[in-house]
Amino acid sequence: MEQVPDQPYLKDLPTVKFQPIFILGVHRSGTSILYKILVETDSFNPVTAYHLIKYDSLLFNHYNGTESAIKQELTDTFKKAGLENRKIDSLPLTADFAEEYGFLLAKHTINLQLIPGNIDLFKDLCKKIALISGNEKPILLKNPYDFSNFMYIKQMFPNAKFIFIHRHPFKTLSSARKAMDVVFQGKNIYLTNLLYGFYKKMYRPLFFFPYRLVFSIFPEFGVFLFTKVTANMTSYYLRNIDKLSPDDYCVITYEEFSKHPQQTIEMIMKSLSLPFKKTVDVPSLMKPRKSDLDPGVKKWRRLIYRMMKPYFDTFKYSPEEHLE
Repeated sequence: MEQVPDQPYLKDLPTVKFQPIFILGVHRSGTSILYKILVETDSFNPVTAYHLIKYDSLLFNHYNGTESAIKQELTDTFKKAGLENRKIDSLPLTADFAEEYGFLLAKHTINLQLIPGNIDLFKDLCKKIALISGNEKPILLKNPYDFSNFMYIKQMFPNAKFIFIHRHPFKTLSSARKAMDVVFQGKNIYLTNLLYGFYKKMYRPLFFFPYRLVFSIFPEFGVFLFTKVTANMTSYYLRNIDKLSPDDYCVITYEEFSKHPQQTIEMIMKSLSLPFKKTVDVPSLMKPRKSDLDPGVKKWRRLIYRMMKPYFDTFKYSPEEHLE
């Protein structure tokens, strides 16, 4: 068995403490841009692409002074592969890109969500980040798959805090459909070779081509699939959000975030009782992209509304919005 580089240093982890803060929302709800901007405040330790890709050697690199060189090597690898961004959201891609911890969970346990089988892996990730960061900043985490899992997270981490972001379902579903098109266009080295082992398997011909064929011939299948998943996730949120203490979370919408970006970030920081370590011009970092709704979402908007009516009503989203 190959020796894990971090093995000699794992003895340092048991005494490491960390404060987790989770950004949670359904896929394509704005979690990535929110994550990026909060990281810019320098008030958090984020989970980065480097942490996930080099998980087994984080401590080794730290103690041996090779961290900067390895990070540069990763960034150069992305550039050589023509990966200036992640393709699905155009956010700049470097080794320090703030990424979803779910990729690491799936790589080791084939599950993108926190479960008993990967909770120790997650704890070690957080402890490693806390240790090599050399400060007491809270760890900022993002993983859309755990949007419908926050009660389990709170059970496992009583000190956890949450930032929930919501967006009009027509926009999230439409964006998710378009993101799936990007995934099925072909291999993305960032996903297939560096982060997520599942994608390697997915691009095998016997698996990849049937799925791409189904999504190309029946594109509306994706709309139904994403609507069902999103409806289940939002129902979980509505059933359980009041079980959290108001001191443990804050709620924003992407729409309000886009209109008042500076005030929204300031509200989040205040709710977390955290100061800005660095002044951030939030509006300059917000670059909302206008995009048309997916035709399938337009066609089946009534069904989407019926399946998610309580969520529409809670956030006052209209079934007639975004149809122009």
